[in-house]
Amino acid sequence: NKTQESASYFQRARDIGVAHGFISSECQACLGLGTAAMKDRRHEEAADLLRNALAAVPLTEDDDNAQELSVLSALSAALLLTNAFEEAEELVLRYREAAKAESKKRGGFCFYDIESLFKSAMLLEARGRPQEAAGDVRALLDLLRQNEKRVQSYAAACEEVLVQASGGLAVLSLDPEVGE
Repeated sequence: NKTQESASYFQRARDIGVAHGFISSECQACLGLGTAAMKDRRHEEAADLLRNALAAVPLTEDDDNAQELSVLSALSAALLLTNAFEEAEELVLRYREAAKAESKKRGGFCFYDIESLFKSAMLLEARGRPQEAAGDVRALLDLLRQNEKRVQSYAAACEEVLVQASGGLAVLSLDPEVGE
């Protein structure tokens, strides 16, 4: 199994990072281990590993926020899957702000902006706030429309987010303006 094989490499990298004080390596390894646990549907374990990765992010030399965005993306997914909505709410807000800042740095668009809107919509819907969820979906679709040419380089990832949204957001079937 490729997931288990990659997890063993990430575990070795984590052990080396811990033994020698390589915080960035430990952070990346915990992200990899958490992602592997998610693929194996071990969401609670994934959330614990990803919390560890997130705690290490400020101690890394990550100047471009890529590590933080990756960890926030994965951890918010794990928390949504474990119904840890209170903790997810804080992290999804943090993820939205970090994604918006990254988009601004890149001239107005990055994939994390789209994905963080999707995660926000999922959270809002789960918390019984369908109108706000619909607003996030509208914002997501507007971003895609406004950045049509830039989306080409993210086409596969954007398609995956839209496929997940169509299968996971009830607001898409309830609100004809959003579901189009």
